[in-house]
Amino acid sequence: MVDKPSVRLGLTRSLDPTLGSIQNPCLDWTDAHWKERFLRVYGKWQSRTGRVCPSPVELEFAPLPHVGLGSGTQFACAAAALLNRSMDSNPNNGHLDETWLIDSGRGLRSHIGLHGFLHGGLILDRGDLRAVRGTQGDRTAVHSFPRQWRVVLLHESNYQGDFGESEQAIFDRCSERPNPNLRRMLELIEEQILPSVSRVDYQGACEGFGRYGELAGEIFRPAVGDAYRSSRIRFWVDRLRGLGFQGVGQSSWGPVVFAIARDEQQAAWLVKTIGRDMHSSGWTYVAQVAGPALMESGLSRIG
Repeated sequence: MVDKPSVRLGLTRSLDPTLGSIQNPCLDWTDAHWKERFLRVYGKWQSRTGRVCPSPVELEFAPLPHVGLGSGTQFACAAAALLNRSMDSNPNNGHLDETWLIDSGRGLRSHIGLHGFLHGGLILDRGDLRAVRGTQGDRTAVHSFPRQWRVVLLHESNYQGDFGESEQAIFDRCSERPNPNLRRMLELIEEQILPSVSRVDYQGACEGFGRYGELAGEIFRPAVGDAYRSSRIRFWVDRLRGLGFQGVGQSSWGPVVFAIARDEQQAAWLVKTIGRDMHSSGWTYVAQVAGPALMESGLSRIG
């Protein structure tokens, strides 16, 4: 989980009890996409609690949707947490009850995102492997991610990936055959990625992340013709590797490309360097530097 781009929602509770409550707390929002998403969560929360919001909700910041960063899950979790915390007598006590997230309506492919919102860090989702291997234990494990490492995110400013029924159709097609790389991917996680992250071995972790991402992308080759979502993504992956970065890949299956840097200084150098590529190519791209997300980064503000 990374701390950028982030979702920020705010709610200022009035001290005047005569002002009552708000039937549509996002009435003034101009972003139709996130407004509709908030009303979904609000409807679930209202049905479950029989309450209405005590005051208008502010959309302080929300990222571009459908770019493979799980923004929909993070937004829904933030909205659910905000609404439930608005009923708390001490809403800014830092407490985050995971049962609140039932109102988010997430869960089909959002297991990592739900745990990421609650805990931050590096999330390992074992999925159905417990049944396959006959093992017990929690499905999800949370690991710390070195605080000094940075993640450079790069994407076309006006491009969005597949979502909804289109995305599901691609998943259904690609799931018709078993993952031929499953064993190798598991070995990378257990024998290279997690041990390297634990001992802050930058080179070992990056080699593992890069190789894992490429193997994961092979699952979608029947649908898109490559391990990467598009020729543009392939270009940037190859370019970043040419600059010496091995922890490179695509978010989910695109369209964001990422590269893991040793620290803030190296990340800044990379952004400056690829900025020249963007300018010379005439492509409209956005690059930003993110750090590891901590649990408190997912909390919303109530004033």
